Amino acid sequence: MERLTKKTGPEGARACYIPAMSSIAEIENAIEKLTAPQVDDLAGWLETLRARRAAPPSVEGWLQRARGAALPGETTAKVMALTRGGE
Repeated sequence: MERLTKKTGPEGARACYIPAMSSIAEIENAIEKLTAPQVDDLAGWLETLRARRAAPPSVEGWLQRARGAALPGETTAKVMALTRGGE
């Protein structure tokens, strides 16, 4: 039985169901059916994915995601004591 995955577009667009792909052969077959602009979009996405996976995580990126995560009034010393079993 073929598995189907719901694909949605912009709000108001009709949803369509595409078969779920689990092998390289299935993916290659699907790519063969794409239009030239769709292949260009896919190629750009793949290059972005490869670059993201190849690049080490940046400290600046981590700091941006962590900013605002601390509770107001909490100090680093207090958090460290808590994580080390202190009060």
